[in-house]
Amino acid sequence: MIRKYSLLIAVLLLATLQAQEVLPVSTDNILIFIEPFTDQGVDPSQTWLSQGLPGFLQSTLSETEHLQPYQIGTFNSDLIDRPHKLQSLIWKSVFHRRVDPAYETYLILGSFAYLEGQLTLRLDLLTLKNTHVLAHYENTFAYTKLLSWKTEPGEWVKTQLRLAQAPKMAGAPTLPALSDAVAPAPRGSLQDQLTTLFNTKQEQATADLSPEIKLQSRQKLGHQLESLWHDIAYDPYLAKIHDIHTLRLQYEPDSVRITFKVSYRINPRILDEIEYFSATRAGKQAQSASFEGHTFMDLGYIDADFTNELAGGDWRIVPIITMGPPAYPQRRVFYYSFPNPIDPPGTFYYNQGKFKQLLIAIPGVSALRIFAQEAQEDYEYSLTVGYDEIGQLDKIQVKFVHEQDLSDQLLLKH
Repeated sequence: MIRKYSLLIAVLLLATLQAQEVLPVSTDNILIFIEPFTDQGVDPSQTWLSQGLPGFLQSTLSETEHLQPYQIGTFNSDLIDRPHKLQSLIWKSVFHRRVDPAYETYLILGSFAYLEGQLTLRLDLLTLKNTHVLAHYENTFAYTKLLSWKTEPGEWVKTQLRLAQAPKMAGAPTLPALSDAVAPAPRGSLQDQLTTLFNTKQEQATADLSPEIKLQSRQKLGHQLESLWHDIAYDPYLAKIHDIHTLRLQYEPDSVRITFKVSYRINPRILDEIEYFSATRAGKQAQSASFEGHTFMDLGYIDADFTNELAGGDWRIVPIITMGPPAYPQRRVFYYSFPNPIDPPGTFYYNQGKFKQLLIAIPGVSALRIFAQEAQEDYEYSLTVGYDEIGQLDKIQVKFVHEQDLSDQLLLKH
């Protein structure tokens, strides 16, 4: 009998999963994905709400036509900065297919905390295509009255979606688009430029054009590619300072050894855009164990000036790490100078040698290949200072500058 019940439960679970894999035929449907909620409370007896609250949400949302809610597993929180990758993983987990951009898609992230009969619930409603947070919800309910308020979070989600871009229905008023609430970048977003570049290439591949028009199209495409690269290379890196330690030296009682680490990585959204439009992802992984990851290849037109700019490496970014305020005479400065070392402009300047570039561009005659390493790089810094200096050196900062401007930047700090 137990085996029969187990089999019945397995069949029911399989049926549920198969139901989630059915993609609505009409793109008028809004797809809403709900992750398990995070338990931020201290009472382990309420952990069932991690799945229970999403279940209440799904039940409430499914009552509305054109809303298709799906419960999904928990994904790495870092993927919030990788919207294309997150969207792809979610679609594969639910529908076992690639993303269909024709659908409006949303993601609900939630957390809860139970304390002395009160349940505090928090929700974030995100648009999955770019993971922008559209709205935030927070409320506290009486746990014993759960059945009376369990539909309220779902009604809140419905209200937010009616204020955003919804599918057109008979007799429904025209609603503002989601993008109306987001201020565009001065030159257009990176995603918009990539989309334009991609669409232009597709149109160019299918159009029957004369040689003169083809040349003009390639030149225009090359200018778009140049603009795109400048946006990617403008400020590509993020830095995190951590593991700061001090050690009083026994053999020098008046001195202290300070060590700290800085982790460098590429901005995840840049990685996401490169990977999304990549033609040969991980193309060099087999040839380089330390520089794995992503490549982006474009067969557009590149002019000689842009090719020389890339080949010269003037776009390379390097970090400058400072300890202490600018006005402090004994301010410490770490920097990287390679392959042409820059002599320290002062006593308290330390050349750390080679900084590994995480973003590299290699130009060709009519192509540009971009390599981007996803894994972060960690560097350790250490120095010995006087015990009375610690209070002046407690401010550690990282600034990124173009390698060609490094010498001038160091002289400004001197």
